[in-house]
Amino acid sequence: MKKSEFVWMNEGLVPLEQAAVSINDRGFLYGDGFFETLRAEDGRPQFLQEHLARLRASAITFRIPFPDSFPWADRLSQLLAANGLEHGLARVKILLSRGAAPALGLPAAARPTLVIWAQPYTPPGPEEYARGWALATFPERRTTFTGKHKSLNYLFYLAARQYALDRGADEALILEADGLVSEGAAASLVYARDGGFYTPQAPSALPGVTLEVLGRGLAQRGLGLTCLPTTLSEIAQAEGLWLTNSLMGIMPVSSLDGRVLPISPATSLLQECLNLEAQSPPGN
Repeated sequence: MKKSEFVWMNEGLVPLEQAAVSINDRGFLYGDGFFETLRAEDGRPQFLQEHLARLRASAITFRIPFPDSFPWADRLSQLLAANGLEHGLARVKILLSRGAAPALGLPAAARPTLVIWAQPYTPPGPEEYARGWALATFPERRTTFTGKHKSLNYLFYLAARQYALDRGADEALILEADGLVSEGAAASLVYARDGGFYTPQAPSALPGVTLEVLGRGLAQRGLGLTCLPTTLSEIAQAEGLWLTNSLMGIMPVSSLDGRVLPISPATSLLQECLNLEAQSPPGN
């Protein structure tokens, strides 16, 4: 008999098949809400406080009440245990929407909707990290202040990823309206040039949690991660290019729009920086 899968919904654990959200929920109607995706290892969510800080900032910006008193670590532990995920890798998603609020604009929500679920996660295999991913530049440029928030209104990024997949690539490269490089569809960008590490400075790019953590790890080694306006040609001529996100960590990029890019030996340094930060006690 298959074991029930559980999600945390508002006040408690609920079997997945019983979990339901009202059709009047503004997350469903308008994408009026935000989410975070975390990696958990052996029952321990990685960089939970950084993810919660980003979620809280977005909720406050858009006037969604944030549950500051919610015992996040305890509830995530309960959820992982209920799903038999105390060991190995898991993907945890936290979703917070405005709930049902019948008005235009950003109305006050009497009861926001909070959903958390966890599932097993299988990362790319070692050969995939060694080979690297192919990038394809999405032709639809974008400038939006909502890009700095991990919104449920995610259709642009899904379309960008599908554009890449249709061309045999693994991920899409997104450009700002002025043609400068912004980010990947589901990842931040890091590149190496002249012995330093950089990330594109872009008004519409999501502040990446993994990017923040990686910057801390590099600083521990006396190295920097500089935010700099970046052109497509600078990315194409970089000594190394990587995609970063909370699930897969550091993924080298092996080609851009069919042009082969070098796989930098600095990949191991970046991965080591990230691993050391992941092993640090929370708050350190």
